[in-house]
Amino acid sequence: MNYAEKHGNWAAERCFGSPLTVKMIQEWRKQRKDLIKADKSKKTLCSYAPKWPKLEEYVKNCIIDCRKNGIAVSTKVILIEVRRLAFEVSITDFAGTSLWCERFLRRNGLCMCTKTTIAQKLPCEYERKIIEFHKYAINMRKKQCFEIGQLGNMDEVPLMFDVPSNKTVDVKGAKTIMIDFW
Repeated sequence: MNYAEKHGNWAAERCFGSPLTVKMIQEWRKQRKDLIKADKSKKTLCSYAPKWPKLEEYVKNCIIDCRKNGIAVSTKVILIEVRRLAFEVSITDFAGTSLWCERFLRRNGLCMCTKTTIAQKLPCEYERKIIEFHKYAINMRKKQCFEIGQLGNMDEVPLMFDVPSNKTVDVKGAKTIMIDFW
């Protein structure tokens, strides 16, 4: 661009070769300020400003508030909420598609995350406690006079018919994703 500013677009094309065209140089000169400010790792300037910035700001704040309270937020919930808000403020040309939602998440530094699980730690000296339990069970069997075949084990397993999702929208880079279940 510096060479083109000094000597002209046509001279820059002749100097730097065949893949470079006058049209490309003209576009780059128009975008000079944006190109200088751009992230060096990105290859394009494809970040469009939102068409409804107030609507997006309100939805982003709603998502952040819900996540602070541990409430899971899916993309479907976002689309339902944003369509309702668009209707309330009389935005008629808002479609609220899944593609809009993906771009909204990318523009605002949000992403889909899976709930992090914290593994249960074994208690200290767990082997000793297991041995103590075995001794207790053997002593109770001898004391009550019943056979080993009469021993049984039964666990209660709760079943949930309405299983909540393990995925939610949260800020990119969040280390812990907590979801509260009622």
